[in-house]
Amino acid sequence: MQFKIGTFKKFTGLSEGTLRYYEKIGLITPGRDGSNDYRRYDEEDLLSLVQIKQLTGFHIPLNELLESGSLDAPEAMYDLLAAHRKTLEKEIDDLYERIARIKLHESTFRKICDQDLRVERLNIRGIYRLFISDPVVSSHPETARITARWLAKMPYTHATIRIPKEELAGEAEGPFSVQIGIGMLERYFSEAGETFREPMQYSPPQSCIHGMVFVADLASIRRTDLSPFFEYLDRNALIPVDDMFGWIVYIARDRQRPRYCLSLRVAVA
Repeated sequence: MQFKIGTFKKFTGLSEGTLRYYEKIGLITPGRDGSNDYRRYDEEDLLSLVQIKQLTGFHIPLNELLESGSLDAPEAMYDLLAAHRKTLEKEIDDLYERIARIKLHESTFRKICDQDLRVERLNIRGIYRLFISDPVVSSHPETARITARWLAKMPYTHATIRIPKEELAGEAEGPFSVQIGIGMLERYFSEAGETFREPMQYSPPQSCIHGMVFVADLASIRRTDLSPFFEYLDRNALIPVDDMFGWIVYIARDRQRPRYCLSLRVAVA
């Protein structure tokens, strides 16, 4: 059976321009009416379009179908389908990972909403950090490249801060010398194909105490702001064995005045 272009458009839902384009690249081959040279489409053209629509429905770009030769040989079609399956599986894995990260953030914000800011003991995973506010780090020739690359790894890079161990161990009330930078958990660092080098810092997996605090100014964090941590240390006869560091969970702005929620941890013994 043959169809005029108007009828074929209705069957396929494709525009005349699209049908002409498919003809131009050889996906369909309509015949011609000998009396007036009008295009005549048949069942084979319809079946070809069904196949194309199915394959592009898998999000396989049309140009890949044409360039790969998959429409001419089953071996090429197999390779193309296998490659796209692997791509989709990787996308699914990435989505599951993002969902897991969102759930982690949800849990953190639930604690903030419930004012559940208590200090507790836990084991932390390894983390790589780059403290850009350190003049030595900021002037290092590798810092800008590392920063740009880590920021391209969102949502797996986070803003982080550090308070030196020496100041925590002292009796000074502050303000503490806070350094600001970015960090990436060891797992994501490895998956991103990163390699350790200066001026990066690395903190290995450790036993630590962890909690959240709110501060109005990162440059004015005092001992009283961290009192829950010092009380926990004293109550459990623990001592800090590394810098206190953590991530900036949230910057709340009230009339353009920031208020920082910090998730902090310090390794202990």
